[in-house]
Amino acid sequence: MKTRIAISLVTILLPILTACGSSKSNGTAGNSTAGGDAATSTVADAGSSFEACIASLHPTCKVSEMDTAAKMETPCASLTMIPVPLTDGGTYGPMTIHEGPYGGKTEWNKGAGTEFVNPINSAEPICLPTGVQTFNEPASVNAEILNLRMLDYSLYTIFRPACMKDGETYPVITWANGTCGLTHGYAPLLNTVASYGFVIFASNSTWTGTAPTNMVQQRALDYAKSLNEDPSSIFYKKLNLDKIGAMGHSQGSGATSTASSDPRIKALILWNGGASNNKPFVYVSGERDVGGTSTPASLATATGNATQPGAWVYYHQVLQTGGGSTGHLVLMEQPDRVVDMAIAWWQFMLNGDEEAKKTFVGSDCVLCNRADEFEYGVNSTFK
Repeated sequence: MKTRIAISLVTILLPILTACGSSKSNGTAGNSTAGGDAATSTVADAGSSFEACIASLHPTCKVSEMDTAAKMETPCASLTMIPVPLTDGGTYGPMTIHEGPYGGKTEWNKGAGTEFVNPINSAEPICLPTGVQTFNEPASVNAEILNLRMLDYSLYTIFRPACMKDGETYPVITWANGTCGLTHGYAPLLNTVASYGFVIFASNSTWTGTAPTNMVQQRALDYAKSLNEDPSSIFYKKLNLDKIGAMGHSQGSGATSTASSDPRIKALILWNGGASNNKPFVYVSGERDVGGTSTPASLATATGNATQPGAWVYYHQVLQTGGGSTGHLVLMEQPDRVVDMAIAWWQFMLNGDEEAKKTFVGSDCVLCNRADEFEYGVNSTFK
């Protein structure tokens, strides 16, 4: 039943309203867990050492300055978000999120001229600016999102390790945006996950669970396969297509639930909507989610009824910005709060990392016993 929640959000103008998250005071969020067209090169891609590539990364990229398509592709060692104004007169942030050991790199608008170009959903025009303004987030946050950076809805954005090592291959994650969710708003979260050694293929569609764009995650995996087999691609023989995950937000969570029947996909993160009977999953929500129906009890029930190993996280302390559903935006407005969990999930599920497993399992797990920040639970099949 919960899997239907995300799909039903197609009737709600759900924007992604910030490409940034930060902390109540200036500070740093550390991550404790440890196309036919060729992608843009970095130093290591050109044949230099991995160490030289890492040394070449931009030390701190400011989201406010990554305001063009070209600047979005800057390889970064850390990301500093824009501050989010709060109703009490303060701000959340800005905070700097350190990227992982590979650095983070965004490849913008990829796939042109290939068979993997997607249709553009006829609903797209309603998103600008109406959809973005629906949540009543601060004007500065909306302005950041409404700068589209030449986004092409029919193409893909690839989030990848900035520096890749010879002889290594990297797990693949296919991503689905929420309703009216513009890809750059999710970039801090996705870029940081990628910097820990994952390659994320994100369709730029903002209607990922609605025909004719309801198969974009599966098409993204076909595109990934083509790049892995293309000697002209930076991803040639670099993708581990035996280790594939899927995640999405809101309507994109519903799309992820549908895509989970694809045998290539091993595990899921369902941001703000649903449980799964197909693959192991984490179901994430928070206070003041869309519709006001999500509670710790409802997440626990949905997860408990699932036949696959499942966990759930329900965030407290969501931002007071004047908007009514900021619990739906934690992954965008507060990526510093959720990124460690996401990284650990993929390290555990796709790489078999036993240390990362401790984030989720055991009475003293990393997510356990932190009820002021968020509530957490697992179902009986999650061992």
